[in-house]
Amino acid sequence: MSYDNFDELEAAFTITQTKWQQGNLFAAYDDLCEIFTYRLLNSQLIDADLKVIQSLADLAGILGEFQVADDLLCGAVGLYQKANSEPSADYANLRRIHLFLDRGSLYQAQKLLQEMAPRIGDIDDIQFSDSGLLQWENRCIWRNADSNDRAVLFPELYLVMGRLLSALGQYGEALKGLQRGLFHAQGEKAPDLAKQTLLPLKIAIASAYLEKGDFEQADNYLSLLKEPCDRSQHLEYQIRWLELSGKLHLLWGNLGAGLKQFQQVQEKCTIMRSPRAVLRSNLNLAHILILLNQTSTARQYLEDTQNNALKIGDKTLAARSELLLQLASARSRSLVTASPTSMSVVDMRKPKYHKQTVEEIWESPDLSTQSSNYLSWFEDRALAFQWHLSNLKFKDASNLLQHIKKVFKSTDSQFIQVQIQILSGMLSYYQGTECNDSKKINQAHQILEEICPQLEEISLKPELWQVQRILIWCRTRLNYPLPEIEALTTSTNQLLEQMTSSLTPEDQVFYLLNKWTADEEYIAIQINQLQRLQEKISKTNFVLRSWLRLKLMQKLNALVEHIDHYKDALAKRTIKNESIQVQFLPPSSLLSRILTHPKNRLSLSFLILPDRVLVVKTSRFLFDFAVISTTRLEIRNVVQRWYQNIQRINGGRDMNILGDNDDEQQTGQEITDNLADILQLPKIFDCIPKHIRGLTIVPDDILHGFPFASIIYKGKYLIEHYALAIAYESKSKPVKPKQPIPLKKQALVIGISKGNKKFRPLPGVIRELPHINQWLDSHQINYLQLVNNDAQKAAIIETISKASLLHIACHGTFEPNQPDSSGLVLISDSGEQEILSLRELSEIDLTKLRHATLSSCWSADHFILPRRWIISLPETLSRAGTQSILGSLWEVDDQVAVSFMARFYDYLDKFPRDEALRYTQLDCLNGRLPNCSTETDNPILWAGFNLYGDYHPLRII
Repeated sequence: MSYDNFDELEAAFTITQTKWQQGNLFAAYDDLCEIFTYRLLNSQLIDADLKVIQSLADLAGILGEFQVADDLLCGAVGLYQKANSEPSADYANLRRIHLFLDRGSLYQAQKLLQEMAPRIGDIDDIQFSDSGLLQWENRCIWRNADSNDRAVLFPELYLVMGRLLSALGQYGEALKGLQRGLFHAQGEKAPDLAKQTLLPLKIAIASAYLEKGDFEQADNYLSLLKEPCDRSQHLEYQIRWLELSGKLHLLWGNLGAGLKQFQQVQEKCTIMRSPRAVLRSNLNLAHILILLNQTSTARQYLEDTQNNALKIGDKTLAARSELLLQLASARSRSLVTASPTSMSVVDMRKPKYHKQTVEEIWESPDLSTQSSNYLSWFEDRALAFQWHLSNLKFKDASNLLQHIKKVFKSTDSQFIQVQIQILSGMLSYYQGTECNDSKKINQAHQILEEICPQLEEISLKPELWQVQRILIWCRTRLNYPLPEIEALTTSTNQLLEQMTSSLTPEDQVFYLLNKWTADEEYIAIQINQLQRLQEKISKTNFVLRSWLRLKLMQKLNALVEHIDHYKDALAKRTIKNESIQVQFLPPSSLLSRILTHPKNRLSLSFLILPDRVLVVKTSRFLFDFAVISTTRLEIRNVVQRWYQNIQRINGGRDMNILGDNDDEQQTGQEITDNLADILQLPKIFDCIPKHIRGLTIVPDDILHGFPFASIIYKGKYLIEHYALAIAYESKSKPVKPKQPIPLKKQALVIGISKGNKKFRPLPGVIRELPHINQWLDSHQINYLQLVNNDAQKAAIIETISKASLLHIACHGTFEPNQPDSSGLVLISDSGEQEILSLRELSEIDLTKLRHATLSSCWSADHFILPRRWIISLPETLSRAGTQSILGSLWEVDDQVAVSFMARFYDYLDKFPRDEALRYTQLDCLNGRLPNCSTETDNPILWAGFNLYGDYHPLRII
């Protein structure tokens, strides 16, 4: 087919545009290459060819087909020069410069511009002001050029210079040039070719405003651009608008809107059928999902992208996928969470792709090679800095920060300069905490406090949230007055709520439940220090080993006490609505901890962080720890599957925790074994001394809802090896006196058998209470019984603080984030209900209460709320002063519950409280539960009963 005359060329060009608009980009690109190759070989180039040149360069940039397009454009430049058509030659040259800018070859772009100096002068001499640009235009001379040629060239020149200046971080000059180009392109007499530069110029202006930190102007421009981009028949403009708008939303902390727009980018890239565009959109979306803690979904995107990038031979995208896969793992360890602004997907400047670790990729970042996007170039280096901090490589972080300051000092981007200040403050803080240097911490505080007004001015909520968190840590360590810390904490929490309010409920739960809290980050730093010291001990000589071991135990003692303070503060914030900050208090005696611990008992304390689990083992003369590499989300998902298993068996309700769907039907025991393996419990149990007879378990997070009694170790359930008790703090109770303090003979028995529209009746309560009353009578214990109508809230509150023994059988209800609406359900004969709430129970002095039995379904259920708040009846009663509590993690069979409670009270006469529970559970396991016709060997029927608190004998005299 020939394209020798104007009509043939115009008709062929129209066909390529139709294919492009239909999303068939490769066909359009191939046609353009065929047309232009023919024109180069067989015809004299004319003005109509400039449209082909423009489209060819644009499509090559979208598809990443740089070399072929550049070869063709280079040929066009030569033909135009031979024909003495300087304007057309320079236009083709400018389209070549766009290609170099698209692939990040800034040096080549600058070189080509300098080659145009005989017509446009030295670009370094241009004054980017209104008068300066006008003078420069008057000095530009092209032979045989008319006003039409100049009208086409100037918009293109300004677009190229604006893009180049933005890529060099000179946004003020870039905006001056781009605005001037807009003036030329939108004139009434502007040629069609010039008008086609309008939309790219406006998009470049919006991008420059955004990267400069002038977000209000960027928002204004994007608002004006939405309709033209939507009207455009080319999807790439719609995609670019969505990317910029999504980025702006993320910078402002509108996480839901930003996520939605990047999801739309992915959809449109798929419609456009550009493989590289789809892969780049997948990388961007995966990066956002990582920042929103949805790493499993992000990993799937990244793995698919990496495989597909290798199939099409794009080693740059494959390497970037590997980088983000490593980031997905490293991010959960990061103690300096990257803000949701780091959305860059830039080229890897590596000559050959090979599978690398983050450390290899970021160990020596190539700051000498410029990127086409200056902000992305900076953000990748900022991530590298934060990665060094999260791995406690302070020297590497410091060196990189100095390099960043040197390289980016010339930019006029307020956003980048503020970010550099933030990095400086973060480094000072972490250096100060590592060496306990209050001067460094004070320096960090000063830097970050000065930044806050700037962040507020430009509405950078994610950065402001991050800075205020570190300021809270600084002020806590510098012993600022508590009211000041509480006020800043309130403001910081409000920022987080504002940022997450735009997310869907599901995304919000993922984001908040898996978010590092300030205290968790402090704890993780201490764990890192303990691990380094532990490693040092293993490598040191025998002489120093004992001294280092003592130092390790002292640090561990301080950390464990801090964790206890932390959990106590969480409970009070949640239940009592008190604004309590975790205090950095001097630790109590290490010798007291290890010498006063019961000699036949071992304590296992768990702390679940987003990326690891800390397990502390304590017994007499033993104080050690282990760090297990797993994720909080993985543990939550396993426990959730346990409760899904229960739901299938007895119709109970599911735990209030979200997780990945798992269609595989696992038995309860398989799930239990799975969790035991994840937590390395068999390995821990192997190290328990043979004289140990009882275990005190201090759970954390979702482990509060896990039945430890059902774990199988060496072919037997754990209760066949040890008596178990659950505690909320790691501190062991004082060694019991030789003569236990007798129980004051006063008990409160409460029973609610009635139901209503919301809660079903509990007929087993009527059968259960006589057994309890009979036991109380046999021990000559006075008791007050309140049943149904008599069990009113006021009566219970009045009498419960005087009782030394409590037995209550009723429903419980839990409303997330509402302690006032969570608690014991009291139902009258008429069906009216009252809630004896957790907050009301927490405000009662229950120090006289030696033991409480919560004989109801789900009475020991624990709810995990955002920011790791735990609410439950046992914890509320325990922190109010109750010595021990017996409760059930889930729904239990009515008949089994009646017999179980009767048997437990019988065993209390002979054994300590934990042994009484153990023997009752063993009776269930071995089918010896009296007056019960149900087969009770299944752990579902007995493993959910837990004893919380004091495990010593309940002395009755």
